[in-house]
Amino acid sequence: MEVNTSRAKINVRSILEKSFGLILTLGVFLAMVIFMSIFLPHFLTIINITNLSKQLAVNLVVAAGMTFIILSGEFDISVGSVLALTAAVAGTLIHKWGIWPACFAAVLIGPLFGLFHGIIVTKGKIPSFICTLGTLMMARSLAFVVTGGKVVSNLPESFKTFGQGTIRGFPIAILAVMVIYAVGYILLTRTAFGKKIYAVGSNKQVAMLSGINSDRVKITSFMIVGFLASFGGIMLLSRLGAIQADTGKGLEFDVIAAVVIGGTSLFGGQGNILQTIIGVLIIGLIRNFLNLSHIDIFWQDFATGSIIIIAVLLDTFRKRISARI
Repeated sequence: MEVNTSRAKINVRSILEKSFGLILTLGVFLAMVIFMSIFLPHFLTIINITNLSKQLAVNLVVAAGMTFIILSGEFDISVGSVLALTAAVAGTLIHKWGIWPACFAAVLIGPLFGLFHGIIVTKGKIPSFICTLGTLMMARSLAFVVTGGKVVSNLPESFKTFGQGTIRGFPIAILAVMVIYAVGYILLTRTAFGKKIYAVGSNKQVAMLSGINSDRVKITSFMIVGFLASFGGIMLLSRLGAIQADTGKGLEFDVIAAVVIGGTSLFGGQGNILQTIIGVLIIGLIRNFLNLSHIDIFWQDFATGSIIIIAVLLDTFRKRISARI
């Protein structure tokens, strides 16, 4: 009888821990939607919602990958530069090789960077923040080398279909995002690999004692976020029809903030990839609010920095609430 009671308490506590973050995040999101609907008459227009969804597609893709790496207890702040390098390489090679060969070659850039990150972090014992800070600058420099500091444009119209086209009025890019999150959710919740990510992120030493190869898990997670950063670069290039080397600056901080706001712990081992979607939407709504309100664009970085601080505070607050339940 006592065993059943203790199990019931554990289950209730687990449910409360999971639902608290979701309720808090949804509450913030709904409050923002209501506020913007009331005070910004152009917010709920079809044009604004369509543009917002297309703009957020890339962030959603990269944030999905960032969820994996943060769950494993690491960071990757090079995603914006990797995205720009991928787009620069693809845009340059399309004119020489054609669409499919160019995109296939370019999308390999992210996983290769991820493999490099994983080996340096796991074998070299270098903090992932420092490692990816270095590759952030390396990839950005390579993007300038590839483009020569010029805008890459004049891409085939057929290539732009992926980023700009629709199927029965529904953006193709959003369909791709839905597939990515469906696959990500299945990987994290229905496979042994997903359980290993949570285990390694929660406690690396315990995971290793359980027979989990934590280095392999982290290397794979770095490759996943790298691949999705490159995929996002192809998607962005297709949507814009042009690219320049400084594209994607600050993207890494937007997606990290979005992932944390979505309930994934900065310390790893706790989170839900579907809630990351809400985090990205919240960041997108804030930027949309600044644009529709005609607030100076220079305030956007201030807003992003404030969001990051708030996200960290929310993560700490969630942990304290969980500890008291």
